[in-house]
Amino acid sequence: MEDAKLLTEHYQKTYELTYEVWKGRNNTFLLLLAAIGIASLIVFPSLGTRSLFVLYIEHVVGVTDAQFQGVQSGFPFGILQALALFVIFYLMVNLYHRALYVLKGYSYLGLLETEIREVMGLTDDKISFTRESRFYWDNRDPLLGTVKWVYITLLSAVLITFEFGIAIQDSSTRDWWHLAIDALFGAPTLFYLIAYAKASIKLDRKEIPLPPIRG
Repeated sequence: MEDAKLLTEHYQKTYELTYEVWKGRNNTFLLLLAAIGIASLIVFPSLGTRSLFVLYIEHVVGVTDAQFQGVQSGFPFGILQALALFVIFYLMVNLYHRALYVLKGYSYLGLLETEIREVMGLTDDKISFTRESRFYWDNRDPLLGTVKWVYITLLSAVLITFEFGIAIQDSSTRDWWHLAIDALFGAPTLFYLIAYAKASIKLDRKEIPLPPIRG
């Protein structure tokens, strides 16, 4: 039974690690949405937030009206825009990485349960070590299958609208330097968004076969 003990200990540690990454994935998703929202307030002048931001600086620093006009016209909003795009790209990469780890982690746990049951000689009428495999899929609520579509649709709508909104704004003002920065960060961000969506759809199924071990 030494093999069974080692396997169950490995299973428990893997579950705990996967669960922690799962919580991190959820937090990253919320941070990404928040970052897009804050960046929208900074990037789009039509929202009026830039003036409020500069007014706040005027209040804190205590500049005159003439100095305020100079600050408003000379404030490096382009740098803030580039930083916002970088933060969104960074969070999107992290979301993809953590989501992929979680999906593969739970698939691995399901396969590991089968191996543990074989080592322990458990018959099919026993429910032990079926939490992430047979028990989960046999008792899964139909609505759980739609959750990934909600996440993908929500994130895609917000992120694509933001990225294309910036590109349209900079192209309309013929700001080619900012447009190049938009493409530099926007294109790989959308690439990881597609990769996140594909992984969420592809790996959320009952059986994910593992590749053969290469000796």
